[in-house]
Amino acid sequence: MGYRDVAARDELCGVLDELDVQRLRRMVRTAREGREGPYGMRFDHAGLLVFPRSVEKALTGVTAGGLPVLRTLPSVVVRERLSLRYGLDRPDVVIADLDAGDGRTVQLFLIADCPGYVADDERIRECETHLAFETAGTRLGVLEAMRTDGFLPDGGGFNPDAGNQGRSAFYFRNEADGERLEVAVAGQASSELSRHLGGADVRRQMLELLTGAWQTQALRTAAELGLADQLLERKLTLAELAEASGCPADRLGRLLRYLEQLGTVGERDGRIWLTPLGETLCRNSPSSLHGVALLYGGLFYDSFGELPSTIRSGTSGFELAHGAQPFDYLDSHPDQAALFQRAMSDQCRDVFDAIASQLDLTGVGVVTDVGGGTGALLSRILDKAPQVSGVLFDMEATVAEADAALRARHGTRIATVGGDFFAGIPHGDLLLLSRILHDWDDAECVGILARCREAILPGGRLVIVERVLPDRPDRASLAAAWDIHMMVNNTAGRERTLADYRQLLSTTGFAITSRSELPLEACLLQAVAI
Repeated sequence: MGYRDVAARDELCGVLDELDVQRLRRMVRTAREGREGPYGMRFDHAGLLVFPRSVEKALTGVTAGGLPVLRTLPSVVVRERLSLRYGLDRPDVVIADLDAGDGRTVQLFLIADCPGYVADDERIRECETHLAFETAGTRLGVLEAMRTDGFLPDGGGFNPDAGNQGRSAFYFRNEADGERLEVAVAGQASSELSRHLGGADVRRQMLELLTGAWQTQALRTAAELGLADQLLERKLTLAELAEASGCPADRLGRLLRYLEQLGTVGERDGRIWLTPLGETLCRNSPSSLHGVALLYGGLFYDSFGELPSTIRSGTSGFELAHGAQPFDYLDSHPDQAALFQRAMSDQCRDVFDAIASQLDLTGVGVVTDVGGGTGALLSRILDKAPQVSGVLFDMEATVAEADAALRARHGTRIATVGGDFFAGIPHGDLLLLSRILHDWDDAECVGILARCREAILPGGRLVIVERVLPDRPDRASLAAAWDIHMMVNNTAGRERTLADYRQLLSTTGFAITSRSELPLEACLLQAVAI
């Protein structure tokens, strides 16, 4: 059988995504065609990362499809690259060398149970797709020649399980056409790998970090101009999208090229389409972060320009940039206040759904949502638990605005109470503090928690929703970035570790009983009054 049979085999149906099957067929064709490597190096293999539902079934399927598996081994280099790029915790990645015929090999990297956004990003950007060429350990001067001729270092490493001596892999990206190449060397070329990874590679990595602001503004622009909404569920040519958005085609095309590198759009046969990642920039998508893109690329973006002064002075970047504290500013700018509320709703949608599903409300009669805003979380809980009543507690103006809609939805099962949670909190069998404590310093948190303890009987429950900083600072976490965000765009806020929350709760008469994970790296902390 040839590679053309791979996509038609029943064994691959339901195991590999159709797009991965097409990518595999393309790489088999490339491997069979072969080509002479730069500087006379010998072609070794074509490499591809795919995302099967089951690695074992995928390997059975490709074998049945005419690509016998020559050997398998654990990945080291690609595993570490994925961990670094996406914050994954050392995922299991299997390498399978496939016989493509004519003495050619396809090296397939397989990872199962992978987050969907990782698979979507790789299928668009092809970060791990490459052609590999082999050189002898005595000809490592070819690496410097490639760097001199414009090939950019793009990672690498040593896999001790590859061959009798292990194998060193040096990845490059061709500056001219973006193609990714691997130079494979038998044995551990330690000094060359150190130079390859620690020289030009860190400069490229730093450039990518330093241009992160450009990414934010490109994504904000895609949201603000409605590009994602125009592409939702349809494919357009550049001319059609330019006409629909009222933008010059040349400038729009340059933006779209960058957005494609960011994984939000794709282009094939002259038509542009939206990726699942790009759908989050649509205003009405179920996964929408449209409001977040506008807020983080606008009002909050300006605040971050004051980060050096915030660090030096102790004054928030928001106040330095906008001349007022955040909530005072929003009170006098209703358009920005509306955007802020929409952005918060965008971020919390799936978090609130998960909370409502996870909470065990056995024996709970009244749930009081402290600082619950418009009641979005409390409404979801009441929908899930018809035997429960709810109290929404927030500032007078906030609950007054929410009251009519909540009563229309829940009738007499819900009450709204206005007030100040530093002064007192309505009673409840279960109290909710969703993204409240991170707005305040420790002394103010103690005040809020003390009022909560007064509002609840011994054995009553307190539920806290926050992003929790990891105990190890080297662990990738959204909470670390949000901690800086709270310093810049809040007066006294901060994110905290689990130990910090234990201390605050212990001081005020509570003990943590459980922690569970929520979407977007939020955490559900449950405590009991003692």
